[in-house]
Amino acid sequence: MRIALIAIMLGLWALPAPAQEAVSAKARRLALVIGNGAYKDAPLPNPANDVDDMEKALKESGFTVIKRKNATLKEMHLALREFGDRLDRQGTGVFYFAGHGMQVRGRNYLIPVDADIQREDEVAFASMDLGAVMDKLDSAKNPVNIVILDACRNNPFGTKLQPTAKGLAQVEAPPGTLIAFATAPGSTAADGGARNGLYTQHLVKHMETPGAPVEEVFKAVRAGVRTDSKNLQIPWETTSLESAFMFRSAPKPAKAAPVKTAAAATSAPRSVAKAVNAPPAFAAGDSWVYSITNLADGSERRSELRVKEVLGEEVRLSNGNVLDIYGNSVRQKRGNAVDTFTPPSPWFVFPLRPGNTSVIKTVQKSTNAEGREWLTDSEVTLRVVGEEEVEVPAGKIRAIRIERVAKWKQRDSENGGVRTQTYWYNGPMKRLVLLEDKNVNLKGKMLVHERHALASYDLK
Repeated sequence: MRIALIAIMLGLWALPAPAQEAVSAKARRLALVIGNGAYKDAPLPNPANDVDDMEKALKESGFTVIKRKNATLKEMHLALREFGDRLDRQGTGVFYFAGHGMQVRGRNYLIPVDADIQREDEVAFASMDLGAVMDKLDSAKNPVNIVILDACRNNPFGTKLQPTAKGLAQVEAPPGTLIAFATAPGSTAADGGARNGLYTQHLVKHMETPGAPVEEVFKAVRAGVRTDSKNLQIPWETTSLESAFMFRSAPKPAKAAPVKTAAAATSAPRSVAKAVNAPPAFAAGDSWVYSITNLADGSERRSELRVKEVLGEEVRLSNGNVLDIYGNSVRQKRGNAVDTFTPPSPWFVFPLRPGNTSVIKTVQKSTNAEGREWLTDSEVTLRVVGEEEVEVPAGKIRAIRIERVAKWKQRDSENGGVRTQTYWYNGPMKRLVLLEDKNVNLKGKMLVHERHALASYDLK
């Protein structure tokens, strides 16, 4: 059983460090990677491979890497000291640990291979406190830090010690930080039956994607882990990101040869077209008008969405709704109720490649004007079908077709049902351009049957 916690403190983009440096030299991109598997009581087969593969992926991303395998507590602390001393104040730091980890009284600890722990109160002085890692990064005062824990959440000491708390404890993200767990805090995660732990397997793969924003990397990892674990392992994140970050920079687009025609000579130069499946880049003032047809009675109405402001990870609309930067629902007004979604209610999991399927569970908290609250659990399946051309009032548009099926059930109630939605998304327009929506409750009653078509738009 293994988990991964990823804390990403993002700031300015840092340049790759030189391949070779003296021990005392500062590094613009520096990583400390530790893989512990040779435990006496509960050995782990994957950490040695995990740390090697993570070292390779980080070096290919421009990092200088300090690596330790099967480290004792003293060796872990000495390596952490070297890591802190070598961090460049303007650089990027990565700390990666694969091995056993556990929580005691709400604090997380990384277990060295020489740990001799007989009682829970001995964990604190026989292991490395995650807080020590965070303190070292804080002392470095560098703008970009990444902490990755792929640590075993089962009991590493067998019958000798029975921890009072399962797994690792939740860690809140400080400003400019994203913390991502391979599974929910206090839960267990799969060790993986191949070369790597399940989470590291997907993380290393998606770190290699050129030009992928870190949020896109995590969403792709989450989708892969969910699929491979058959929904038993659900990665989870909390974020306070303030800046963009990517492991691999985007390749420079090739310059197209000029077309020597009469039309080209008189036309204004055109910018490079954005891909249909590209993530949105919302900006204040963006607006879309939709024509909505009630397919049950034929009535029509119009609806306008406008971006009021973009604050960090939040895209705030003028109607009070809030999206994340990919267009997934964070907060939504519905009649006299306000719904909030944890994690955000999924509509898009990038990259949007035909055949990609994601299954995501979310909890909707609803609060009405009188202050009454209720919870609804949903399991959402998203399937990317492919690129198609659709015709809407705004014109003929190439778009990515996505099929969404949400099975929902209100807690402590008989209310439940299935909502089936097919929609077409266009990256340059930042939104879906066509939506077919059908919501049926468990008794077969049609609650919603609508068609939303883009009528006009104004993008900044």
